[in-house]
Amino acid sequence: MTLSEIAQFAGEKVGKTDSDTLTFLQKAASLAYRRVWNFAPWRESVTSSTYSVGTNRTITLGSNVETPLSVSFDKSEVDPIDLATIISQDADLLEDTRTGDPVLYHFTGRNTSGIAQLDLYPRMATAGTESLRVVEKLKCLTRTNIVVDFPPSTEALNDELRLPHVHQVILALTHADALERERQYAKAQAVVQTANADLAAMANYELSQVGGVKQITPVSLGDLMTEEITAA
Repeated sequence: MTLSEIAQFAGEKVGKTDSDTLTFLQKAASLAYRRVWNFAPWRESVTSSTYSVGTNRTITLGSNVETPLSVSFDKSEVDPIDLATIISQDADLLEDTRTGDPVLYHFTGRNTSGIAQLDLYPRMATAGTESLRVVEKLKCLTRTNIVVDFPPSTEALNDELRLPHVHQVILALTHADALERERQYAKAQAVVQTANADLAAMANYELSQVGGVKQITPVSLGDLMTEEITAA
């Protein structure tokens, strides 16, 4: 489904599909999708990239990157750190004269062009042959890599969603916004509660059994006593 289709159906559920209502519901659907996108590190929202490391401390990440999740250099993990901790532990790291293989990184946010960046500590003395590998959380995207901003663009509204398993949750949250717009607050609250429960269940499934280590739960031993099990 697309955000436009979700907005249309949510409008039909409350019996209003005029242009003003649909515009409102398209915005609501885009915000709902962004909320679901940020709720968990869904496999479709995480990627990894490599970046060349020069003598400049600052590394500019990809245009669709929201935040770095983990960083490695020369097959070793580079730990995250904040500037206050650097000051308290080793303030000399802030000096450009301090060089070496990077062992720490600080996510500095976005530059004036809105692109995510990080700083490496210490900085390299010369351009390295090893690449920096960054596992990244992407911005909220549709299937063909269109960023879902607010208000959403026409291209974002009419493209399939990248998260293929969340349409019912997004529809429910958009429906709840439609109900609130009609002053039906109790119904809206009930719909949101159901959507939140579905979202939590989906995230648990994604992060445990599907996206993580398999967990085997032993079956009950019935009425056997410890002595009987030992004897067997």
